[in-house]
Amino acid sequence: MKWKWVIFGLVGTAAFLIGFNLLNRRDVEADVFPLERQFEIIYTAKITDIPKDAKNVRVWIPLASTRDGQKILERKIETSGSYQITRDTLFGNEILYFESNGTTPAEINFNINYTVRVSKNEFAPTNSSEEGALYLKPTRFMKVDEEVKKRLHEATKENQSLPEKARNIYDYVIQYMVYDKQTPGWGNGDTLRACLMGKGNCTDFHSLFISMAQATEIPARFKIGFTIPKEAEGVLPGYHCWAEFYEQENGWRPIDASDAWKHPERKEAYFGNFDTNKFLISVGRDVELVPPQSGDPLNIFFYPYVEVDQKTFNGVKTSFHFKNKT
Repeated sequence: MKWKWVIFGLVGTAAFLIGFNLLNRRDVEADVFPLERQFEIIYTAKITDIPKDAKNVRVWIPLASTRDGQKILERKIETSGSYQITRDTLFGNEILYFESNGTTPAEINFNINYTVRVSKNEFAPTNSSEEGALYLKPTRFMKVDEEVKKRLHEATKENQSLPEKARNIYDYVIQYMVYDKQTPGWGNGDTLRACLMGKGNCTDFHSLFISMAQATEIPARFKIGFTIPKEAEGVLPGYHCWAEFYEQENGWRPIDASDAWKHPERKEAYFGNFDTNKFLISVGRDVELVPPQSGDPLNIFFYPYVEVDQKTFNGVKTSFHFKNKT
């Protein structure tokens, strides 16, 4: 009889601890990710020092759109010439395309003003078999080789489910990588470099996660945009990227390994939960623009891409501003 009460006590304690941990995880998620946010974003680009003898200038700028949990309530585009809006055929990213032939000013300015709502209730993580196959393909910098497979073997076990493997890969990346923007070569999202050096920024963290996930047949994709602070308004220093992996029962699940490295107390929240503090600009790597660019596919599509007389032109200056509405 005594043993029966001991067993009941242990079961009750275990149930309490499980319930407490689940509640605690929900509280952490609620603290980090509000149910909904609304804000304004100003994306400014300036093309400067265009050669006087330039005959053709082409500009492609990524346009944030309504997708994956965010709703563009208003989008205003200000520039001095005519433009068209296109969409890349592989990832569905909208693009502002501008072209000037003949006489071109020495400077071209673009201001894109967004009013945005990001909501957990609007994140519908669905998938199709074709889309899943797309996100199993390697890119120029995100490859699956023997080094990636070796690290996958270190991080996971054969009898684990795919969601369990995804979680172990996430934990491995956070433990192995160091957030570092000093060592040359960071920011390209080069999986091989990440494996060899264990250093880099958010691009490098998530390239390693995606390659390891793809090595075990888990579709995974790259996203880039901004993290929006809680302050009333201010300047955004630059981009932030994250990843998503596909889970058969629950669809796309976001992860942010680099922010979890910076904020270990939020590690649970950054695995599998939709982050309303993020503003999505584009999806995917090796982006083929529309109309097609003369140069190589874009490794990352966040900043404007410019060609002058069919050659890549780097005279681009950008700035970003945010203002919270709720």
